[in-house]
Amino acid sequence: MDTPQHGGSGATVPRTRQHTTLARPHAAQPSAPAAVPQQQGPARIGPYEVFHLLGEGGMGRVYLARSPGSRLVALKVIRPEYAEAPNFRGRFRREADAARKVSGFFTPPVLDADADSPQPWLATAYIPAPSLHDVVRDFGVLPEPAVRALGTGLAEALVAIHAAGLVHRDLKPGNVLVAEDGPRVIDFGISRAVDATQVTRTGAVMGTPGFMAPEQIVSSREAGPAADVFSLGCVLVFAATGLGPFGAGNTAEILYRAVHAPPQLTDIPDALRSLLAACLDKDPAGRPSTAALLAALGSAEPSALLTPGLREDLARRQAHAAVLVTAPPIPVTPLVPGAPSGPSRRRFLWIAAAGGTAAAAAGAAALADWGSRPDRATGRGSGRGTAVRPGAKVPPGPKPQWSRPLRRLENGQLRLLGDTLVRWDERTAIGYDTATGQERWTAAPRQPSGATGKPTWLGVQGSMLYATAWGDRGYLLGLDGNGQLKFSHPVTEPTEGSSFPDTLHDVFCVAGSVALLGASGDQGYAVYALNLSTGKVLWSRKVTGSDFHASSDGHRCFLHDGSTVHGLDLRSGTVHWTVRDVVRPGDYPDLTTDGNALLVTSTKVQAFRATDGRRLWTAVDEPTVLNPATVLGNRAYVVDGQDTVFALGTGDGRQRWHTASPLSLDPRSASDPGPCVSSSLLAYPLFSGDTPGFIVLRTADGKVLWAHRGSGAETKNKSTAWRLQIAGTTLYAASDTTLYAFRSDPR
Repeated sequence: MDTPQHGGSGATVPRTRQHTTLARPHAAQPSAPAAVPQQQGPARIGPYEVFHLLGEGGMGRVYLARSPGSRLVALKVIRPEYAEAPNFRGRFRREADAARKVSGFFTPPVLDADADSPQPWLATAYIPAPSLHDVVRDFGVLPEPAVRALGTGLAEALVAIHAAGLVHRDLKPGNVLVAEDGPRVIDFGISRAVDATQVTRTGAVMGTPGFMAPEQIVSSREAGPAADVFSLGCVLVFAATGLGPFGAGNTAEILYRAVHAPPQLTDIPDALRSLLAACLDKDPAGRPSTAALLAALGSAEPSALLTPGLREDLARRQAHAAVLVTAPPIPVTPLVPGAPSGPSRRRFLWIAAAGGTAAAAAGAAALADWGSRPDRATGRGSGRGTAVRPGAKVPPGPKPQWSRPLRRLENGQLRLLGDTLVRWDERTAIGYDTATGQERWTAAPRQPSGATGKPTWLGVQGSMLYATAWGDRGYLLGLDGNGQLKFSHPVTEPTEGSSFPDTLHDVFCVAGSVALLGASGDQGYAVYALNLSTGKVLWSRKVTGSDFHASSDGHRCFLHDGSTVHGLDLRSGTVHWTVRDVVRPGDYPDLTTDGNALLVTSTKVQAFRATDGRRLWTAVDEPTVLNPATVLGNRAYVVDGQDTVFALGTGDGRQRWHTASPLSLDPRSASDPGPCVSSSLLAYPLFSGDTPGFIVLRTADGKVLWAHRGSGAETKNKSTAWRLQIAGTTLYAASDTTLYAFRSDPR
């Protein structure tokens, strides 16, 4: 499921964490070994009382929950787009039934499942332990006795899984927990149902680059038990060396090496090298069976895995689990009241749970307070600004000036670049004429001579469309509005202790001639400041994990790193100020600035003076994660998790207006942009499961002007993501199938 579902993270090699679509890998989610992550979650799923979110990935979300009998469970909730796929529920039911038959000691038992729930779910026993990925990251690589103990446990787990007629298909360090009495293999039991759905719908293959067998890469339908043995070999190489056997780099490179190149086993202990080489044979028939693997590894003591640091980590997790088991229950309150003023039907009630009785009390208070959106909206005003509460009827939008069919992209984004609309995903970038919607170009820049594979598109910032290429170095490419390559700059290169250059994965912002870039590699994560005119790296700075973001006002760089925010000189990287404990670890805040204040948006909007980091104000403090804020002039616009749009003064944080939307708004993530805003109009997508389309408000006072509802094919795909751009009074909107232009009078 590619989600940290127990005590650990779902990450593996830093730059390869994803379900494979042969696209750019995303940065790994951080873990918190000393404390369970403080995230939001629905109050109750089936009979289970939910404490908080453990993690999420391409297949869905995993929550820490408690059964009616006070047993802690990891509750996996499948994403709606899978549940709505033809035949998925039947496959899910069969896979869950088979998973219940898995009875090995090294696999947590599957306790319950519901294939008929609006979002199917599966419950397994909760194991308060870190993932192997986190163990290696935090406590170092494993010596030979520990690798043998790990391998024995994993092989026994695969014996039990295969005996039930299942194939894991995604065995990796993030799906191995290291408990006090040995490893546990998690996330088995529904992979085949989801994999069949992904292949049917997108041609994608489920798995993690660097830990997938060659036959799984070429054709997932041929992935049998031998593919799990291959993955087990990859996991043991990672445990012994800290790297997968096929190195690091972009996804295409790793997959190519897994199919065609020999594994890198130089640093493997001599006594294990030949065995792991056999596990990693390209031919499935050449790999040992799990029984033969057990015999070759010999007897091993699980205690060989335990270091003093890991023992302390396990003790903390177990103590926290004991608190949750005995915490008072959260009162059961209807999530969707019968009154018309209640929240939209797709809303779960989200609570900020810190664990223990305090979280339960906070959750109960939130339940009592969130019964009615209009009442809550009234309270939000607090005498400051204008409260706008439109009726349930929203006027239809004007007829589009033009519309054009679109080529299918995976999670395609949309931005204005001069008189060109650029739409892109990780593999393709296309330019459209803003006057007619006609396709003008498909980007095909000349690759740097040292690069391998095709470029990965990072998106539009300022006056350029950016891409990255990887090979002997990590390159940044810049294209203009005509799709023409303007520069290709080498940015990263291999450093001491690393065989590969860092991979560029984000252009956070461009201020003048300086671009702030996010990168990851063998040595962790970093931010780079690049002079786009000269191609010179002005400075780089390591960060503590994947939880980082950067912004700039043209003079300063603002860097969020974990829970800390720094103010740095943009061109030298000198730190001028630091503010600690700005956000909770794992909140992934968004940064933006009006030139005078830095705005940090997470579960609230916080403003800090740009010159010295002095805290100025806090606004819209809620238990739900807010969407990224958009700053225009001296106002910031932000959307919360309860369908309310706010306009805040950036100088004082006061509400200029807030509008409780009569239609359900799309729950976005920190990787998505905030509201689309011009001096006249504000637009935001609607929740596609209810009313696919978007809503338009007047920027001056928040008045709801109109809404556009999708039609035809746009309504069939409930995961349709509408992308919006505004230039003056012209609004451009892209569904998955069609590009539109609307002219809107803000009066």
